[in-house]
Amino acid sequence: MFAYILRRLGALVVILFGSSFLLYNLSAISTDPIGELRLSDAPNKDQLILNLTRELRLDLPPPLRYFIWLRGVLGIFAGRADFGLTREQEPVLEAIMGAIPTTIRLVAVATLVAIVLGIALGITSALRQYSRFDYGMTFFAFLLFSLPIFWVAVLLKQYLAIDFNDFLVTAKMSPPWIIGFSIVTGFFWAAIISGSRRQVVLIFSGVFVANSIFLSAISATEWLSYPRLGPIGVFVIGVGIAVGVTYLSVGLSDRNALKTTLLMALVGTISYFPAQPILSSDRPRLGILLLFIALLIVSVSGALLFARVDRGPIIRTSVITSVLIGIFILIDRMMQAWRPYVESDDVNYRPVATIGQSTIWLSEVSFWVR
Repeated sequence: MFAYILRRLGALVVILFGSSFLLYNLSAISTDPIGELRLSDAPNKDQLILNLTRELRLDLPPPLRYFIWLRGVLGIFAGRADFGLTREQEPVLEAIMGAIPTTIRLVAVATLVAIVLGIALGITSALRQYSRFDYGMTFFAFLLFSLPIFWVAVLLKQYLAIDFNDFLVTAKMSPPWIIGFSIVTGFFWAAIISGSRRQVVLIFSGVFVANSIFLSAISATEWLSYPRLGPIGVFVIGVGIAVGVTYLSVGLSDRNALKTTLLMALVGTISYFPAQPILSSDRPRLGILLLFIALLIVSVSGALLFARVDRGPIIRTSVITSVLIGIFILIDRMMQAWRPYVESDDVNYRPVATIGQSTIWLSEVSFWVR
């Protein structure tokens, strides 16, 4: 076993060395650090080129520069690591250390979301094995898993950051986009709910029409510029959550569970009104805690009220419903801070930052903007 571990570690070192060597040399060959200086009109252009050549040791071939860089990196074992300098003459190690917290947060959130969604969809697919839902989730899982990460990252930055910022200026959706998104949504819900072929067609058609009308209304009213759910939106979403969670958890045939979750939709709507001043106070975290405690107490009490036997599944269904409704109440409160946020001079209608890893000024604004 010890020899096996040593072999694996040795292979890891070789792979790390080979990949870093290739990346370093490819990067060095494909870029020209003094290209901008060659086009400069500065009177001391030649001296600037000479200084930069000496600083970056550009007079040496890239493979040799790699080993010089590697010697500095390996100095980490002696307590004096030297990763070199950036183009702005700042230590690379400081830039790496500054990016580590953001990277850890990103990886942690992505891992948590992947675990929650993966387990939830996996359990649901197992309960509905060989159904359209199972086939649909399997298809999307393999599709997303097979996409190159770097390519997806470029697409996400382009469409969910740059183009999304441009879209928010007018917040208008074109008819082709509405139709395309409605088709995808129809296929998604038809795969989830499943049933006979006739039921699937009816579900797809209903979702397509409803989603088209919904998106058209959002575009016409410019809701994305002034987003808010309000008590009516919370109630409608709450009813949808109640029916959906009941269907996935115990089935709609369990009337006691359905009554309990629908009660939570009503209670969530009522709690919307006293929650607003509490969430807008100077202690919003306390308000969030009180909101969820109240919803959980009511959800358990409602489940005990309607369920006489087999209370466990009904309590679970009611608690999940109450938590989801509470989350949408918080989302509504965040939506209320949207317009002042995008209209501020720092954001200027481009809320998704595309340069840098953080927005420093956000530490000085309200809790709901952060």
